[in-house]
Formats: sequence, structure tokens, C-alpha cells
Amino acid sequence: MRLSIGIFPVLTESPRGARTCGRWVRLLVCLPALALLLATGSARAEDPAAALKRTVEDGVRILRDPSYKPEGQRAAQHRRLCDVVYRDFDFAEFSKRVLADKWALFTPEQRREFTAVFSKFLADYYMDRLQERYSGEAIAYRGVDMVAPGRAVVNVDVRWRGREFPVEVRMLLRGGQWRAYDVSLLGVSAVGIYRAQFQEILRTHSPAQTIELVRSRLDQP
Repeated sequence: MRLSIGIFPVLTESPRGARTCGRWVRLLVCLPALALLLATGSARAEDPAAALKRTVEDGVRILRDPSYKPEGQRAAQHRRLCDVVYRDFDFAEFSKRVLADKWALFTPEQRREFTAVFSKFLADYYMDRLQERYSGEAIAYRGVDMVAPGRAVVNVDVRWRGREFPVEVRMLLRGGQWRAYDVSLLGVSAVGIYRAQFQEILRTHSPAQTIELVRSRLDQP
């Protein structure tokens, strides 16, 4: 079992979902700005698009800060980027949707533990790639679809190497704060990719074993 280097890193050798969406994952592997979209915005008095824009700007400011240019400051920059992600991405909602019907198999304590280790795995992975690959990609905000009370989809275009890639960021209003819980690029959803992986994993692993599998990936490059 190895991690694959892609927009959606996999947890097993060949999960069904990864095989199904393989050509899209290969296409997206070098799209560095997508990682930043996981750090989606929060604001109490703003609409979803304004919230997203504000926090993307927070992330870009950290990436462009010259004080982080020395090699010895990379870890500090990584921590600040992760702070933005933890502050504004709804990992609890994301984890629940990823596990789908398997969520019921986890005890309340296991749900908290799964969310904690899975969120760290994702934050570490994406912020590492963002630090390596960000090179000033432009993001254009195309509009917001209010799909239900307190739920919205923010539509943006990410311009990379002369091409524009449509991205959808699904957001949830909870406690007066807009937070993201899913990101889709060219119709490929992060929730969908990981749901397929964990459905496969949980065929042969218990919830406790699944948590340990994710935990074992935390220290791997």
C-alpha cells in the first residue's frame, strides 16, 4: 500500500474510485492552486464567494511572504497554511460524507479520532504540494448557487498554463460561518474520490484498523 502523488492522494494501491477516475486524476496532478481552495473562507457577515475570496487571499499572502523564502522557514510557513485550513474547512462534515453509510459503524470516539487523523493527513499533503508548486495562478470567481438554506456552491475558474479549469467549492453555513466541505474539479469530487476508497477499505478493515491505516500515512512523504 502506497500513497499516489496526485490531486487526490490515495490510501491503497488501487481503490475502485481511483481506477474509475484515473484519467482525471492524472490530468489534475500538476494543478497546484487546487490545494489552496481547500482552505476555503469563513466570515460572519459575508456571502460565500466573499468568504472564499478573503481566505484564498490569506493563503496567497502567506505563500508570497518573503520572510518564508529561506529554506529554514518552510516548516513555519507550512504551519501557517495549515492553520488557515483548520480554521476554515469543515473536516467533520467532509469526513462524515466520505464515510457515508459506514459512519454508523464508528463509535462517537472513533468518529472524532478518524476526523482528526484524516484532516491532518489531508492538510499536510495539500499544503506540502502548495508550497512546492504554487506559482501565482489566477482565480476568477464566477458566481454562487444557493442550493438550499445554509448551503452554497461557489463556482471559480483556476487559470494554469494558459488554460482555465472550472472548480466548484461546496460550502455550509454553520454557527454564522461559511465553511467548505467539498471541492470538485472537472466534475471530480474530493468527497466522491475518498468515499470510493473508504468503501473499499472498510470491506476488509474494521473502523479501528481504518483509523490506524490513515494514521500510518501521516509520517510518509
